[in-house]
Amino acid sequence: MPRRAPRPTREGSLLVDTAKVQERRSLTFSSMQEILDDVEYLASGDPPASTGNWTPAQIMQHLTIVINCSIDGFPAPKVSLPMRLIGRLMRKKALNNPLSPGIRFPKNLQYLEPRTKLTWEEAVDDFRAAMARLDTLTMTHRSPIFGKLSHDQWVQLHCRHAELHFGFIHPE
Repeated sequence: MPRRAPRPTREGSLLVDTAKVQERRSLTFSSMQEILDDVEYLASGDPPASTGNWTPAQIMQHLTIVINCSIDGFPAPKVSLPMRLIGRLMRKKALNNPLSPGIRFPKNLQYLEPRTKLTWEEAVDDFRAAMARLDTLTMTHRSPIFGKLSHDQWVQLHCRHAELHFGFIHPE
């Protein structure tokens, strides 16, 4: 998958090359509950800071979108065949190893990027609501990149995904 190069913002400043950010928390999750526990830890104090391009609320919104899509299905058409083939080849690695920062979304998956401006508290509440859905629902929808995943494989993928993004969030 291509690396994300720094690109200018609307204000003209460069975005952070997240592949080179050194100030990240080192996290390891093995369950959705552990992810939620970290969210509760982050939510227990003042709103946290971020060392990446997204605010902590945007990071939380992104993970909420992906969790909800793994329950409800992904609305966009399939990604390109080469991307799907690479995803199938990389699936085992992605489920079992840390994900690399700095990956750019394929254009037809940009609906996974945070879209609205939420407060930290609103983003945390939305994340909690997505997690509460897992008390009665399972994640069985196809990943646009990795294909068919079981509920347990989705848990693994969400753990790796949360490790990556939550590493950029730092308690104040």
